[in-house]
Amino acid sequence: MDPALLREREAFKKRAMALPVIGSSKKTSKGSEPGPSAKHRSSKKRAKSKFQRPKARPIEGVDQIKEAAKVAQRSNNPYRILKTVVDMMRQRYKSEMYESLKFEEILSEIDLTDLRTETREWLFEALKDNVRIYHSVDAEKNDVFLFKPVLGLEVKSRLDLLRKLKEFDREGLGGVKMSDITEALAHPEKALKKLDEKGLIFRLVRFDKEEIVFYNNNEFDIKVDEEFRALWRSVGVDHLSEADIEKHLLHVGLAAMQGEARKRKAPSHQKTKRSKKQRPQKILNTHLPEDVLKDYTSSQGTGRPIPT
Repeated sequence: MDPALLREREAFKKRAMALPVIGSSKKTSKGSEPGPSAKHRSSKKRAKSKFQRPKARPIEGVDQIKEAAKVAQRSNNPYRILKTVVDMMRQRYKSEMYESLKFEEILSEIDLTDLRTETREWLFEALKDNVRIYHSVDAEKNDVFLFKPVLGLEVKSRLDLLRKLKEFDREGLGGVKMSDITEALAHPEKALKKLDEKGLIFRLVRFDKEEIVFYNNNEFDIKVDEEFRALWRSVGVDHLSEADIEKHLLHVGLAAMQGEARKRKAPSHQKTKRSKKQRPQKILNTHLPEDVLKDYTSSQGTGRPIPT
């Protein structure tokens, strides 16, 4: 074979090897199998989305609260304005919006930016002193406000509620009102259902129809013989009143549960006024004219009328 042709063939191979391979890189980027860097990025995105905080729900009933605030402003009633502001802060908290607001931001949320100066000053001081509002100062030395539930700012989830119920049980405080749980959690029924399925809580309804949630503490569950159960059931307290039972408990050093019993009216020692009996009075016809009356008495006992 011609040596010149062989040299040209070798030179062509070298030039072909030196050229960049563009087609293969496109195939790799568009192919179904991503490179290691793309895999790393996708797993990072999934991890980020997994732990990303859920978006806050829209505030329920905000239109009604704004309308009530406008009515209160027109009537120039600062206490009604304060109530609408607290209601709005409560609904924000229930919608999982746990960020504190400045005073101007609160007025902007409820469309009360045109309040009078004296009303604004009164409302600012009233929010600072309100027991349902948590007042603090941020890093920029601004006064900020946040709704404060009865159970505290630390109860925001199902596990937080379980810790609070355990705390109540440990300190002998009894149970937690359903209204307080509804105020603190965004999805109270869902959380209670999970705890109920695991046997961690039980519910009771009070005489005033208020539902109370208790922690189901199984630590001190003991097995009692049927003999002792029969002795317990044989003791009757039907002849005792609630006051007698409470007195007996105090006598042996046991305290009755406070706040859950019916309030009994204290016996009044006021003397009842006796109604005065009306004495019978003689009825006279003095209001009638004289010519209408006739005298039917007779001096002779005949019973005939005497003409006048």
